[in-house]
Amino acid sequence: MSAPATGGPAAFAGALFEGDVTGNHFCTATVVHSPGRNLIVTAGHCLLAGRAGEGGATFAPAYADGRAPYGTWKIAEVFEDPRWADGTNDDYDLAFARLAPDASGRNIEDVTGAAVLDTTGRTDEQVTVTGYPSDRKVPRTCLSRAVRLSATEQRFDCADFPGGTSGSSWIAADGKIIGVLTGGDTDDVSTSTILNDYAAQLYARATGGGSGR
Repeated sequence: MSAPATGGPAAFAGALFEGDVTGNHFCTATVVHSPGRNLIVTAGHCLLAGRAGEGGATFAPAYADGRAPYGTWKIAEVFEDPRWADGTNDDYDLAFARLAPDASGRNIEDVTGAAVLDTTGRTDEQVTVTGYPSDRKVPRTCLSRAVRLSATEQRFDCADFPGGTSGSSWIAADGKIIGVLTGGDTDDVSTSTILNDYAAQLYARATGGGSGR
């Protein structure tokens, strides 16, 4: 299998592993554009806020069939909204993680490209979602429509998005992230928070300032 083209749609989505890629992958994450060019976004329940130590999670962009064509990247620090981290309020189930440079000193966005985060509260439009089921070695991609359920939640209906796909970005037709898969009652119905001001504030904290729009 040939590696996807650098910066292509599959390059910036990947799997989160326990330790290195010989371990189990448990969630999905996406490289999100940032000033430091070193940030990923995922669901809050996938990671713990704070600095990561030895043996922490690893991100493998474009992982498939046991191969990591863009290498593996260690998580250095995780940022979560305290309303999720302290009280597990599902309306704030979102996390950003800063990745350490690779052995060559490169930041991940310079290798894979990134998607831009949109925190204007968009929903009710077509999205593409790529997730990594934890029981498989290849990703699952689906095109469907995000539908608003409430002021804080949206849903996405697509068959076969089981455990491991949490953290998958919902990417709109213009290439921007307008949701992050956080849950769902079945494998066929997935949910995301509405990415609004809280997501912009969390992104600003993760980047040391700036806007997520």
